[in-house]
Parts: sequence; C-alpha cells; structure tokens
Amino acid sequence: MTGFGRAVIENEHIKATCEIKALNGRYFEADIRLPKFLYEIDASIRRMLSEKLERGTITCVYNIKLVDEQNASQEIQINEVLAKKYLTALQTLSQSLNIDFKDPFREIIKVPEVIGTADREISDEIKKYVFELTEIAANNLIQFRETEGLATGQNLMQLVQSISQDLIVVENEEDSRKEALKERIYGNLREHIQENLIDQNRMEQEILIYLDKWDIAEEKQRLTQHVNYFINTLKTEPKGRKLNFIAQEMGREMNTMGVKSNYFPMQQAVVQMKEKLEQIKEQVLNLA
Repeated sequence: MTGFGRAVIENEHIKATCEIKALNGRYFEADIRLPKFLYEIDASIRRMLSEKLERGTITCVYNIKLVDEQNASQEIQINEVLAKKYLTALQTLSQSLNIDFKDPFREIIKVPEVIGTADREISDEIKKYVFELTEIAANNLIQFRETEGLATGQNLMQLVQSISQDLIVVENEEDSRKEALKERIYGNLREHIQENLIDQNRMEQEILIYLDKWDIAEEKQRLTQHVNYFINTLKTEPKGRKLNFIAQEMGREMNTMGVKSNYFPMQQAVVQMKEKLEQIKEQVLNLA
C-alpha cells in the first residue's frame, strides 16, 4: 500500500532523519539507502521492515550526522607502495609512447586505492539509534496506511454493494430475456415456415433446452456468495491479498454470466459490474 513515514532523532551522539516511502506491490521489495559505514545493520533493518510492512515497494532514505568526535573522526590512509608502482608504470608507458608525462602526482591520486579512508568504527549505540529511528518511521508509515485504509475501505464497500444492485438488475431482466428469445425464434420460423405447420409443443421444448443451455442461475448464486464473502472479509479481516483473490473469483462469474446472458440489458449490467470490479482490484492493492 502507498504511504509515507518520517522520523527524526537528535542527541549528543547523532543527528539523523529517516524517510520511508511505500508504493503498491504484491511482494516486499526494499531499497534501503544506508551510509556505507552502517551496511552491517542492513539485514536487520530489512527484516524488521518486512515483518512490519508485509508487502510493497519500499524506499528508505537516511540523512545521518555523527556528533560524537569518536564516531565522527575517520583516519585517512595512503598506499605509498601502490603509488610508487603506478608512477613507475606510467613513466614506462610515457617513454614507450613518446608522450610527455607532465603531472604524475595528479594522475596517481586519481587512483581510488592510493588515497582512501579506513573503515569507520561505529559503536553499537549508534547502530541502535539508527535501527530505532527506522522503526519509528515504519510505525508512522503504518499509521498513515491505516488512515488511508479507512477511506479505501468505505469506497470498496460502496463499489461491492453497487455490484449487488447490478446483479438484481440482471435477475429482473430474465423474464424479458425469455420473451425476447421466444419472439426471435418464432420470428425466424415465420420467415421460412407456415405458422400452421409449426409444432407448438416441440417449439416450447426447444426453447426450454435453449434457455437451459444459457441459464445463469449458478453464476448468480456464486457471485452473490463471493460478494457477501468480500463484504464480510472487508469488515473483519481487511487483508488486501485475500480480497484480491475474492475479486478474481467474482470476475470469473461475471465473465461467464456476460457470455451466457445473450441479452443486451443483462450484458449491459454485467459490463457495469466489471467496471466496478476493476476499480475494486485497483484499490485493493492499497490494502496491506
């Protein structure tokens, strides 16, 4: 589910902020942008976020400043042996290519391994501060999700109840469909066969067989059950993944119903149901 959470910590050891942004996603994917000297706690932070946020594409950004001199200081390291080897190699190459080697120092210091910093030793206390900061930001994101989730839940309830109303429209049109079917069959026969030659009993049997083939009673029953299950789940256990599975089952029944209806007013109501179902599927992704 989409959301945003931010946390700030400031004391005599550290000044830091953590911002977490979450986007919709079926699975949990996290981009945790810790400073290099804190890579050690990446795994524990990733595990904590996975447990709390469950799913979604997560971006976690830090701005960290160490106040304690012991933690802030970092030793500069110079690799003189490597620098001399580079100098010798560059001088040899210059002579071989007959090219002037005017500023050897400038070329050598460009090599990353020649001048660098030693690994920073970070205290366990600082690591604990950063972990707790991330946890607070994650909790704020969850609170944001819950607030947005209430509005999403209300909208989902309206949509699924509207689908129930469309289903009633389908049921009310069934008698009209039968009459329209009879008129169409009789009309086709009258064009080719004299009316006094039509076997009325046989005609009624054929119409019943035809109607039985395109009967949607089972689809209506199953769709009603899925709608009720969706509503109960939304009230008691509003899990996005579970609601998405129920919505998929609703879609299967709607597709079959649309094919079998073979009558425009009923098909029109089914199209309206499908349109609302697509909105449901989009919004269900906003629920964790």
